[in-house]
Formats: sequence, C-alpha cells, structure tokens
Amino acid sequence: MHVHPRYTVLLSVFCVLHTAVFAGESVETWRVAELVFESKTDYSAGGGDAVRLDVAFTNAETGVSLVRPAFWDGGKTFRVRVAPTSPGRWEWHGVCLDDVSLSGKTGSFICRPYAGSLELYRRGFVKATPGKKYFTYADGTPFFYLGDTHWGMFREELDEAGPHAGDVKTDSHFAYIVRRRVEQGFTVYQSEPLDAAFNLADGRIDASDLPGFRKADRYFRTIADAGLVHANAQFFFVASMRPPLSRDCAALERLSRYWVARFGAYPVMWTLGQECDNDFYAERRGGRDYTYKDNPWVMVAEFIHRHDTYGHPLSGHQENTWHTTITGMGHTAPKATGGGVSVFAPQEVAARTGHNWWAVQWSPSLVRAGTPHVQRDYWASSRPAVNYEGRYCHLWTKDFGARAQGWISFLSGFCGYGYGAIDIWLYKSTYDTKRESHDGVDKITVADKAIPWSRAVEFPSALQMRHLRTFLEGISWWRLTPDIGETPSFKPDAGALCACASIGDSRYVLYFYSRNTATGTIRRAESAAPLKARWFNPRTGEAKPWTKLPPARDGLLRLPAKPDTSDWTLLCETGTCDA
Repeated sequence: MHVHPRYTVLLSVFCVLHTAVFAGESVETWRVAELVFESKTDYSAGGGDAVRLDVAFTNAETGVSLVRPAFWDGGKTFRVRVAPTSPGRWEWHGVCLDDVSLSGKTGSFICRPYAGSLELYRRGFVKATPGKKYFTYADGTPFFYLGDTHWGMFREELDEAGPHAGDVKTDSHFAYIVRRRVEQGFTVYQSEPLDAAFNLADGRIDASDLPGFRKADRYFRTIADAGLVHANAQFFFVASMRPPLSRDCAALERLSRYWVARFGAYPVMWTLGQECDNDFYAERRGGRDYTYKDNPWVMVAEFIHRHDTYGHPLSGHQENTWHTTITGMGHTAPKATGGGVSVFAPQEVAARTGHNWWAVQWSPSLVRAGTPHVQRDYWASSRPAVNYEGRYCHLWTKDFGARAQGWISFLSGFCGYGYGAIDIWLYKSTYDTKRESHDGVDKITVADKAIPWSRAVEFPSALQMRHLRTFLEGISWWRLTPDIGETPSFKPDAGALCACASIGDSRYVLYFYSRNTATGTIRRAESAAPLKARWFNPRTGEAKPWTKLPPARDGLLRLPAKPDTSDWTLLCETGTCDA
C-alpha cells in the first residue's frame, strides 16, 4: 500500500495489549502493540468504519516499512495495531483525509527482540512462499500445521467453565482448551465467527457491534498469547452473504479493511468463510444468492490482501472434495457447479486476491485405496494444501479414523491437518447427533455424540497428534514426496492399505492402516544403498528397534509384516542398524 503524502495523524496513547507504554519504552518483535487516536468528531450515531486512517511504521535502521489501517472503536476513538518485525527504532506517521482532526503528528518507539520462549515469536509470523509445498516461519524454518477445529469459538465461555465442563476445574472453558491443545502439540486454532456478538451482514460496523468486537479481541489475544496461529474465517457464516451486501464492493471492502485492522497484527491465517469455494453448495440450494461465477468471497479475498501489510496466508475454505477440488479432479457430485473447479484456481485470481494455500475438506476412505485423484490435484499445485476439515472424532469417526486422517494427509502431500472432536468442533451442537454414523470401520453411536468437551479434549486421538508431530518433525517431513504417481514405488499386498511418501531413495515412510498384517514391496534398484527399518506405534509414540532389510530382488524390496493388526508406521532409511 502506498502512503498518500497528505495523510497525517495525532497520537494520544501508545500501549501494548492492555499495558500502557510511554515514549522511550520498548516493545518486542512480532508482538502486538497499539496506538490510540482521538478525533474531535463523535461517530457514535452512524459509526466510524468509513473513516480511513492508516499509519506507516518504518524501521529507521533497515528501512522496512509496515502500513497498518486503523479501526474505529467507538465514539471518538480509533486504534492501530502493529507487530514490529525487527528490532530497532521505528518511526511512524499517519495518513487520513476523512477527518482533519486526525492530522499533524508523527512519533517513534524502540523495539527489542522477543525475549520469550514461544517459537512463533522467536521465528516470526507464518507465511506461504511461492513454490514451497509447506508453510514457514518468517525466518524460513518449516512450520508444522496441526490445527484444532472450533467453528463455534464464540460459543465457548470466556469467564466461566460452562455447563459441559464436568470435573474440569477452570475459570475459562475457552482458555482451558487453548492451553491444553498447546500442551498436546497443536500449533493452529481454526475458527469461524458463528454466534459472534456482532452483526456484519448489513455491511456496516456501528456502535451495537463494538461490544462483540471487544469480546472477540479477548479470544484472539488468548490464542496469540499461547503461541498459536489463528486460522480464522471472516465476518459471518457463508449463508449470511446475501444481496445487497454480496454485490456491494464498497461495503465488502469496509468489512475486510476493518477485520484486517482489528486482527491482522496477530499471527493469523485468513480462510474467508465456511465452504465458500466454490459457491457454498449452490447446486444443493433452492435459491442461489451467488454462483461460482460471481462469488463475492473473491472480492473479500482481494480486499483483505490489499490491506494486509504482513501478507498472512490466505485461502478460501473449500466445499468437500466430492464437490470441489482445484481443477475438479476427483469430484463425484453429479451437479457440482463449474465442474468442481475452485474459483481461486486461475493464476490471475490467485495473484489479485493473494490466495496462496488450499484449505481442503477431504475425508479419505478408511477401508479402500482407490485412485489418488484428489491427492494428485493438490500436489500438482504450486500452493501448499492443508486437510483443513475431515471427519470429527465421535461425530463421524472414532479415534482410529481421526488419527489415520492425520497420517494419511501428511503422507499424501498435504502440509497440515485440521483435527476435530465432538463438542469442540462446534460447541453445544446438535448437528447430526441424533442418529448413528459409521466411517467404514467404527460405529459412532448417539451416546458417543453426546460426550462433552471436558472429556473430548482428552480423546486418545488428540494426544496421539503429538506422536504424529514428533515423528514427522524428526524425519524432515517437509522434504517428503507422496507416492501418488502413475507408477508408484510402493506395491501393496492383497488387503493392505497404506499411505506412502519418500525422500528420494534414502527414506520411506509408510503408514499401514488396514486391519491385518499385510504390507507390500518397494520398487527399488538392486544396486541401491541398503535400508534399515523400524516400526513406529502411532497410538503410543513408541518405536521398535531397527532391523536390516534384505536386498531388493527383481527390482522389488520386500517389507516386513506389521507387528499386529492395528495401524503402524514403517520408517525405512539408509544406514546401519546401530546408527
């Protein structure tokens, strides 16, 4: 964003979160700091969301510049939040043509390196880099995306335990889960603004919306202070996007700019809305408010991208893969609009909107292999993909299915996985809870679906996500190539189900999830370096001793049988067994 030379601003207070910081004191890199501005005009009657106030922050030593929009916070008050990206002396100056009383001052502050232990602030905000199939921190270190799903985040009690807490002792249901998920190894908090205490469907932010936004600040701040990235959807549930708002570019830009101003200095990822790509299942709705051809969420993406100085990762949460993938490959819905092609597939749209990753909704089969059309579609893209939504534990699967989805996703070329559990994915939900479900392996009863969050937060599969992360981080998971080509390296034995990925011919990771001991063979040159192998238990995190594999015969390397009929991961790599 370019700063107009006529824009100026008046500083009244400088603060970090809720703590006042006066001139000469310091803030820390990558942590939110806040400037507060006072206008001579009281905007309480009509709202001040149309006042465009921007502040340009420049590191005087490096020349790095960040331009952040302000947001109206009631009456005469406007706020600007910024997370300095480097230490040093930062100078700021404001830009505003809409209110002459917000003019005339500049300022500066000193930023120190982050002194805490949270990886997110030691390394900097997460980003998507063109050509990389995974996210990184700002310093280039690979970021392991392990998300927990909270579509009803704003339903979760902030200042009490709530009615589903059971024996959990806490003064905040919401904060308890945040802390517990961090302890379990999760890195991302996935949310939708369902039941938010603000209403943006009218296209404006007025005084009635502000208490809800101030409450939302507390949710966003708690997530950020825990060191989690917040993959958050914008404004409201997708079904609320209706005319005239869906056709009103000016209103959509106001909302987008306000959202970025209020929350964009936190470690976030933008996901636009619930299943907005490509048209929120318009083929299943009686009346269409928009189609994939005129999808208003493309405009929202463009406006968010325009006002986000940090370039946070941006995606549109997709319909399930039966209806939409990238190119439509693998979709099976007979009436899928546009051939199931993503509205963000064209490079021109991606460049204009900043769309740089895929938030996929994929539920891989637990009982059959099939052709990997979906996996190939996402692996062929230059943008990274996350299996953002699948079967939720004790709603549409059990612990085995929830655990298997994570392993299958990472070994199929996805760089992240969104886990979910009953009464957490959507707190107090009755959605599909009054009938039994079956994932092909396990039956999920009505009683299973009645389990409250206080028990669901401790599901074995949630604890096993830590084992998944520990294993993959130990073998440079970001270098893996999924074995999904036309001539795969792995050939399964009869009855074997396996997700396989490798790093050249020096390391193979194979996750076997069929209920038998069958494995298979790897296509491998007989002259290739010998491999050692060990079994890893994804349920306990324990690994068996290394064993030496026999040489390949007739171009095939025979793999050992599974230790038992449960799911197991086999790691094969070059080296000796005592290494």
